[in-house]
Amino acid sequence: MITIAIDPSTKCTGYSVFKDNELIDYGAFSEESKNTTERVFNILTKVEELIKKYEPTNMAVEDVQITMNAKTAKALLGLQFSIELLTYKYNIECSLLHPTSWRKILGLSNSRTLDRAAKKQETINYVENKYQIKIEKDDISDAIAIGTAFIENAKK
Repeated sequence: MITIAIDPSTKCTGYSVFKDNELIDYGAFSEESKNTTERVFNILTKVEELIKKYEPTNMAVEDVQITMNAKTAKALLGLQFSIELLTYKYNIECSLLHPTSWRKILGLSNSRTLDRAAKKQETINYVENKYQIKIEKDDISDAIAIGTAFIENAKK
């Protein structure tokens, strides 16, 4: 079983790839264009390249939390839906995981007293300890954590 996990963002989308329970690839796609449509298109193209390379049976995608302005929410929801369309095109099972869900599965804090930066650091620490790797961007650690949570949840 191949699973690709995605932490979608219009500027830096993290990804991870698991074969069965083993992390086999990870990284991030960064886009600098001021044109949101161009950034989303380029990220989507790179996600499709990942799909063609690994031929996954599953994709785990972080569900969008609408806590931002309307323009940003629209772009993120558009990217998420476009990824869902790709999974449909390639007959891949797609699961959306809300951040509180994947964090709970991994035993990470969902406390409102922890700010965003502290939660990001907690995830980085979790991933670095579990996989014995050095994380450069929190988008990558989030994607690895999303994939890990998806696999852990599938075992139940």
